[in-house]
Amino acid sequence: MKKIFFSFFLPFLPVILFACKKQPKDVEDPGWKQPELVDNRITIMSYNVRYCTPYLVTPVAPDVSAIAAVINREVPDVVFLQEVDRNTTRSKKTDQLSELSKMTDMPFTYYGKAIDYQGGEFGVAFLSRYLLSDEVKTALPGADENRVLIQANIKVNDKTITIACTHLDLYQENRDAEVPVVNSRLSATPYPVIFGGDLNATPINTTIQTLLGYGFSKITPTSAEYFTIPSDKPNRQLDYIMCRPAEKFKTISTKVATDARVSDHLPVVAVIELQ
Repeated sequence: MKKIFFSFFLPFLPVILFACKKQPKDVEDPGWKQPELVDNRITIMSYNVRYCTPYLVTPVAPDVSAIAAVINREVPDVVFLQEVDRNTTRSKKTDQLSELSKMTDMPFTYYGKAIDYQGGEFGVAFLSRYLLSDEVKTALPGADENRVLIQANIKVNDKTITIACTHLDLYQENRDAEVPVVNSRLSATPYPVIFGGDLNATPINTTIQTLLGYGFSKITPTSAEYFTIPSDKPNRQLDYIMCRPAEKFKTISTKVATDARVSDHLPVVAVIELQ
C-alpha cells in the first residue's frame, strides 16, 4: 500500500516542493505606481517660467532649481508650463523639462515645441505624476510667432480626463484666430477637460469672454489676489486654469503662489475634485 501511495505522488513532488519554496519578495513600487486618491482630488498648477530665468536679477542666468523649488512647495499633480527652453544657447544647452522632472520627482512629461531658438527649442510642456497618453500638439494660427496647444489624457482613479496647455499670442488679432482652434481641438475629446496656461488676456478681454462662451469655466477667480504678472508687483491676471463641462469638476481651493518671484509670472494653483 505504501509503495502504491509513493508511486502515485512521485510525479507531483517537484510541483509540491516548488510551491513550498519561499519566493523572492516582489518589488513594492518600481517607480511607475500611479497616485491613489481616495477623494478624486487633483492639484493643477499653471506656470509661465520665463525659461527658468530669475526676474529682475542681473546678470540674467537660468536657474532651473529655483523653479523646481516653487513647484515642490505646492506639490501639484500636474503642471502646465509655458516658456520652456530645450537645449538653447541662453539656457546653456540644458533640457529644462528633463531637469525639472528630476528635481520635482514628476516622471511623466510632454514637450510641445513652438519655435526653434538659439540652436534649441522654445515651447510649452506638461509635468505630471500621472501617466500621460494620447499626447498631441496642435499648431495655432498667428502672424507674429508660432504658438501651440498641447493635450494629453490622464486617468485619476477610474476617471479619464483631458489636460491641455497653451501660451496664446500677445496680439488680439492673433488670439482671435487661435481661440476657435483651441475650442475645436478640445471639443473633439470625449473626456472632461482641464485647460490652462498664459492666455495673454485679462478677464474682461474678448479672448477670455470667448472661451467662456465656448463653455469653459474659470477655476481661478477674477480679483486682485489673482494677479499674476509682474511677479514683484502684480497688476493684472494673464494666467488661468479652466474646465469644461463645469458639472464634472468641483473647485476645492485656488491660489496664486505669491512667494514665487523667480519668473516674471506667478503660478496659479487649483485643487479640483473630479465629479
